[in-house]
Amino acid sequence: MACFTAIDFETAQGPRWSICQIGLIRVKNGEIKHTYSQLIKPPGNKYSRENTLVHGINSSITKNSPIFPDIWKEIKVYIENQLVVAHNIEFDIDCLIKTLTYYNIDIPKFDIDCTFRKTGLSLVDLCQAFNIELENHHNAIQDALACSKVYLRLLNGDTPDLSKIKRMKAKNKIYERPGHERLKGDLLKPNRDKDIANINNPFYGKKVVFTGVLLSMNREEAARIIKKLGADIDTNITAKTNYVIVGIDPGPLKMRKIEMYNNEGSSIQIIKEDEFLNMIKKLA
Repeated sequence: MACFTAIDFETAQGPRWSICQIGLIRVKNGEIKHTYSQLIKPPGNKYSRENTLVHGINSSITKNSPIFPDIWKEIKVYIENQLVVAHNIEFDIDCLIKTLTYYNIDIPKFDIDCTFRKTGLSLVDLCQAFNIELENHHNAIQDALACSKVYLRLLNGDTPDLSKIKRMKAKNKIYERPGHERLKGDLLKPNRDKDIANINNPFYGKKVVFTGVLLSMNREEAARIIKKLGADIDTNITAKTNYVIVGIDPGPLKMRKIEMYNNEGSSIQIIKEDEFLNMIKKLA
């Protein structure tokens, strides 16, 4: 029967050694035997606004929390020489390794597996497809618990029911915020206006996709700005996509497609929000 540890980390800043929350689920013989949830004070107890918007944790919440070395001995037994599972394992294992390195702690040996690698679907979509409850996405223990249940279903040979997926309607804060809605209607029609003043601008005639939440404006506003510059707005990434404007919490499947198509010879450029703002400011 399945024995593994599902983990999830939330970080305070961009650097992945800035863990501020851990969720851990220990599964033995196909049953959940242990759960562990802990807020962690990151180095300097410093947070970026962007990360706090995703998970809701800030410096006042973790000011009295333990630092990572204080809890490592407690969780090490569930990681060392174990199968460690996560959704997007590259992120969580990178967080673990970089945090251990930051504190000069020896890195243990372990095996890994990933629910995202196995399916290419977001955790929200997998939970919908398998009828698994996900109460609070981006809460580490809730994500780890959901991941463990998804992994058990996959080990059982179950296939996600894609007909149950209701995109962009998950009941969690990041998806309810304005700016994460799917673009539609006239925004997706090519701009054939011959009166565009500057056809030499970087967006003219380019296929552009948005993913994630923009902080400076909602997605529709951003799309209208560059459509007036002659951009061709798409909702799906293809081999012909030129630019992907990336905000907070970008869709993992879209990010995977970028890597896949670029490996196959495409030249899809990722543009972060601050770079996007600078580009349109120069064109104003």
